[in-house]
Amino acid sequence: MNWGIEDFTAAAALLAAAWMGIALVRRNVHGRVLRPILLVGVVLVVLMIWAHLAVGIV
Repeated sequence: MNWGIEDFTAAAALLAAAWMGIALVRRNVHGRVLRPILLVGVVLVVLMIWAHLAVGIV
């Protein structure tokens, strides 16, 4: 299956949202315990959305 423009747009939006989420956590959360937990949470949410968009898992 070939990628169309909508696939590239969705991938770019997902990467941009991940980058913004990570930037927000790094800028606004200063706790030594909370920051890594939230960063892992952002990454897991991005991976879950990616898997759902890719093959419909979840």
